[in-house]
Amino acid sequence: MKLLFLGTPQSAVPILEALIASNHEVVGVVSQPARKSGRGQDIQDSAVTTFAIKNKIPTFSPEKIDQDYFDNYLNQLDAKVAIVVAFGQILDRSILNSLEYGWLNIHYSKLPKYRGAAPVQRAIMNGDRNSGITIFQIDEGLDTGPILAQYDYVIDDSFGTQRVLNDMNDLGSKKIIDVLDSIDDKSITVTPQQGETSSANKINESDMQIHWTKEASEIKNLIRSGTRNNCAWTIFQGQKIKIVSCAQIENITELNPGHIVIVNKKIQISCGSGQLIIDQVIPEGKKQMDAYSWVNGIQDKKDLVFT
Repeated sequence: MKLLFLGTPQSAVPILEALIASNHEVVGVVSQPARKSGRGQDIQDSAVTTFAIKNKIPTFSPEKIDQDYFDNYLNQLDAKVAIVVAFGQILDRSILNSLEYGWLNIHYSKLPKYRGAAPVQRAIMNGDRNSGITIFQIDEGLDTGPILAQYDYVIDDSFGTQRVLNDMNDLGSKKIIDVLDSIDDKSITVTPQQGETSSANKINESDMQIHWTKEASEIKNLIRSGTRNNCAWTIFQGQKIKIVSCAQIENITELNPGHIVIVNKKIQISCGSGQLIIDQVIPEGKKQMDAYSWVNGIQDKKDLVFT
């Protein structure tokens, strides 16, 4: 079956790679236009475009896919279905109705739970363990289209966002082929979304601020939910410090929330209930380092406290 693939970042590449290796034919790849990137602000193609070119697949990079663009450039590819992964554009109804089997998306939650841009981060932030992926047909709503398949995934309480995203990406890369095979042999069953809905809005910097009066488990989940570009953070002596990783422990000391103690080279923080050991941090203006090295560089170690 002929496929059209739409995606932009590096995270979409493994799924495109799996589609290329399948018995289906990727006849075209659509990605966002080349943008300035890196310190030198050089114009660079997206990761998906670069991979598609290496694999000699026709590539397209429109600022906007409208009906005219589709008719002039994409319709001639004769694709039966499109796979959309982190593409970055909203498609009009006329476009969504243009392919025989529609436009499919792999969403990293079990819809209708966590509709939106940050399903994995929100699930980890909320301490969820039972999760999964959904392959669904895109409609005009936000992640509201009918479901073709769902697969379970258990979030280990030690996993952070990047680990879960990688695992779900691997799962999606395998299962999208099964779904396409079922479409091709006409054995697929499409069902409307059912159950309680919830939203997974984009994570803002303010969402990631640590409030030490909260329970240690809640703060740990917030830290786990952080990404490379948006870590959990707090204030120390007037400067922002990012907390990259931590572990929860039993109460050892009786201190107010946010107070820091050093025990056997471990940096312990008191919370509203419980305590954490922080592992990796990024002090303002510095690179990532282990927490003990950070504290060891502070001259006055009396009354250390996060605010």
